[in-house]
Amino acid sequence: MLSFRLHSKYNPHKEAEQFASTIEGIPSIIIITEPGESYLASVLKAKFPYTKCIAVRYNETAFSDSDNLWDAVWRPGNGSLPFFLLSHIPDEKLGATRFLSWKAADKAFPDAADTVWKNIRYAIEMLTSIMHTRSFFGNKWLKNTVDNFIGLKHPATLHFGTRDFILAGAGPSLEQLTATQAAPYSILAVSSGCAALTARHIPIDLCVSTDAGYWALPHFDRLPADVPVAFPLEAAIPASILKTHPCVPLSYNSPLETMLFRAANLQPLAARENGTVTGTACELLLRHTNQRIILAGVDLAAAKGFTHARPHASTARLFAATNRLHPIAEALTVQNFAAQSLETYRQWFLQLPPESARRLFRAGTGGAPLPNIKTIDLTAGIAKSAQPADRQANTAVRMHNAQSGSENILSGQQNSTQDMAQLSAAPYPALSCQERTEIAHSLLNTLHIKIPALIATEPARLAEDAATLEKQICALCSYTAYCNVIKNPTDKKAQTNLTEQVNRVLGVLIKRIEA
Repeated sequence: MLSFRLHSKYNPHKEAEQFASTIEGIPSIIIITEPGESYLASVLKAKFPYTKCIAVRYNETAFSDSDNLWDAVWRPGNGSLPFFLLSHIPDEKLGATRFLSWKAADKAFPDAADTVWKNIRYAIEMLTSIMHTRSFFGNKWLKNTVDNFIGLKHPATLHFGTRDFILAGAGPSLEQLTATQAAPYSILAVSSGCAALTARHIPIDLCVSTDAGYWALPHFDRLPADVPVAFPLEAAIPASILKTHPCVPLSYNSPLETMLFRAANLQPLAARENGTVTGTACELLLRHTNQRIILAGVDLAAAKGFTHARPHASTARLFAATNRLHPIAEALTVQNFAAQSLETYRQWFLQLPPESARRLFRAGTGGAPLPNIKTIDLTAGIAKSAQPADRQANTAVRMHNAQSGSENILSGQQNSTQDMAQLSAAPYPALSCQERTEIAHSLLNTLHIKIPALIATEPARLAEDAATLEKQICALCSYTAYCNVIKNPTDKKAQTNLTEQVNRVLGVLIKRIEA
């Protein structure tokens, strides 16, 4: 029993009502830190019946008997608080989210309160960054989605095989990887790391790209012929790649993707949206395979010199922009100062559940520390580098692979990989590009009529939690205008602005198809 009080001795319910009365407006989400015995829960539900109320606890066990009164609860043992908050707060609703603290709990648990609020601030920064990204890339994502849906000529499905994997990022430590070390593994590489692998005569089994910007296009310049490419429709993919390479569409399960894939009988590979292509690629392997995954070139930290393994598309741009007054050292310093987002990506790896982290290994030296992922020496192989505890933790995985015909490296020996299947892609028949053009044209015309009518007659539907095609298109056409309507669905000026943006963007796409 606690030796201090978090609530009024005489009337805790009245105290909770007074606290709730200070909350302005009608928030979509309320985050309350350590609400103690949860007298607030029923009061908040009565005052805000449609608001999601989430409790963030300071202690692992205290007040657990009242956790069921909240829509969601986080405790220190649940993992990363920022990622928990990101999973419960849609970025477009950040402005309608209230972060509140029960002050008595802050005084009772000062250290825990300090840690929690630092993590809340970090989560808000991440959400703000996501909002800026969506605002900047929305139109590009929509354009890329239409272009890629129409343009890919050789859709393919993946067979992951039975070998362990090397997941190649583009960090400087990738330069330490040799063709001999890579030979026993299936190689999955992010597009920005492909040139460095090719220059070292390391074959690539799958290239993954998720970046929507034009600067991602040069990464494909040196991609060997016939290397399969996996990408979400929103990514920037060169037309030449769409026409000549096996293409594996990735699905984030958004309404627009789902509708297009179904209409064209395409077979996408389920993926999860991530802030970095390396994270998306890693989750693909964790989700769809049981094998072990070696991270190479996943440095997650700014380097003293070049920030990427060479050759790299950005290196040519840097040299082209340098002169006597702006030397290469200055350009590299600026580039490294701009790499602070790498810490966010590192946090993603740190918050992986133990069962996932145990399947990951890290090759090479350098980079930011990842204490939950074991570093290995590829010259020795996984078996010699992994400690007994690691091997024991993976026993179930190895047994599963053995039962399915896999011959993974077992403890204490290095089995031959000659009979083990590599990752491969198998093309399948699909509708022609012309048929997919007609599908996209018809859908865009329908949305061009339907969405403005929805904004004019039922704008409140855009603020509902359910993911809909109309909401997605509005956000892609103008994220800022969409958020303004969500904040105040009855604001006629906001409605008009969103309608104008939707008409403009969809109109341009329709004209491009018709040209």
